[in-house]
Amino acid sequence: MRISPLFATGPLIVALALFAALPAAHAGQISLEITTACVHNKSAARRDLNQVNPGLGIEGAVTPDFGLAGGFYRNSFKETSWYAVGQWTPLHIRLPAGWDVSAGIEGGLVSGYAHTNPAAPFGAGALIRMRDASRWGINVVAVPNLGASSGFVGLQLVAPL
Repeated sequence: MRISPLFATGPLIVALALFAALPAAHAGQISLEITTACVHNKSAARRDLNQVNPGLGIEGAVTPDFGLAGGFYRNSFKETSWYAVGQWTPLHIRLPAGWDVSAGIEGGLVSGYAHTNPAAPFGAGALIRMRDASRWGINVVAVPNLGASSGFVGLQLVAPL
């Protein structure tokens, strides 16, 4: 079995991203990301690929519009993927009861998709972040279809640290 260089260095990439994010993050803006599941865009992928994607990560807000995140999850091929991404969410909506919804994109390094993603190890997608006044919330990540591979919509639960 051959281990890809990115997979072998995945923990190092994530650690470096987090060490960069944590000191730069606004005080109290560090959160735990709990990756849960996804729904693939193509019906064949929904039938053949893994839709349950448990994982953990940490995100830190550097500014109100930009943050960094890193972690790992079990991908659609039932392998461990590591990620280190930037999150840019310049669109903000304030809702009643202290809810904040922001939207934008995230992108960076993601391991585990070299056999299906022609742009690997790079990945990107749309990001919607929803937080209550205590910073509990969810992230919804949408990745489009790319070539023959199926995109997906994924869900992360977010808890303040």
